[in-house]
Amino acid sequence: MRMLVTGAACLVALAMSLGPSLAGTSEGQRPSKWWQNPVCKARVGLTDAQTAEIERIFQSVRDELRAEKAELEKQEATLSRLLAESSDDEAVVVRTIDRVEAARSALAKTRTLMLYRMHRLLSPEQRVKLEAFEREQARAAEATAPQPPSRPRE
Repeated sequence: MRMLVTGAACLVALAMSLGPSLAGTSEGQRPSKWWQNPVCKARVGLTDAQTAEIERIFQSVRDELRAEKAELEKQEATLSRLLAESSDDEAVVVRTIDRVEAARSALAKTRTLMLYRMHRLLSPEQRVKLEAFEREQARAAEATAPQPPSRPRE
């Protein structure tokens, strides 16, 4: 049982660290395919067969991820419009919030299932190496990100 909980915790950590790089992107950025990054492949020890299978998994859900992301953006835009107008009754806003959250949940479920399928292709040692690589990448990105101006203390 403990092994199952540990495995689930690792999967959640992997999904959280890799999720944005696979399906969600910032404005103007393309998603990063970690399994095709030469440095990541070398550090993790991915084989050509693993890389090809991970790519196949990604390609099998890519269109679904795009459609779900588009639906989420559509529902969020509708909610933003309703909130800005403040003219509809609360029941309409509640239903729209429910649609936004359902769309967000569908996208997260698809992304997490995709990551789970990818995760199963890696050995335990490769998963540890991948998590370490992702932490290193996150620290590097954080170090190079512009810092907001500090506010003077009152």
